Amino acid sequence: MSCAVCDVPLTGDDVAVLNVVRMGDEPKRLSEIGQLLNRVDVPNLQYATRKLVRSGLIETEGSSSRKETRYRATRDRAFGHRSLRGVARRDVTPPMLEALDGWAAKSETTSIQLDLISSLYAQAAQVAITRRHQP
Repeated sequence: MSCAVCDVPLTGDDVAVLNVVRMGDEPKRLSEIGQLLNRVDVPNLQYATRKLVRSGLIETEGSSSRKETRYRATRDRAFGHRSLRGVARRDVTPPMLEALDGWAAKSETTSIQLDLISSLYAQAAQVAITRRHQP
């Protein structure tokens, strides 16, 4: 499917990677992108970042080393800095969901709750790791 704004065929995963790269307007390493998306499938993340670089939505900076390469949203393409929330949802949502009463508001609430649960889980994991290493 093509993105409505940029005429580039983007999947939901591509849009997720683009959103993470844009977060905080700070360049991110591939490992950071994977961590923020809670994904370990590095080859798929590499594919998505290469696709976004080729399309001009993100660019690389930094070292020539793959581990040290950072990705950031491009400054010269308006889409790189445009809010993707509504655009991405329209592009990846099947039309049949429009018939469900209040689905957008419910999905937004669910998204917020899942983000909170994910954050709590990450904090609990950090506490567990810290306690495991205490004498």
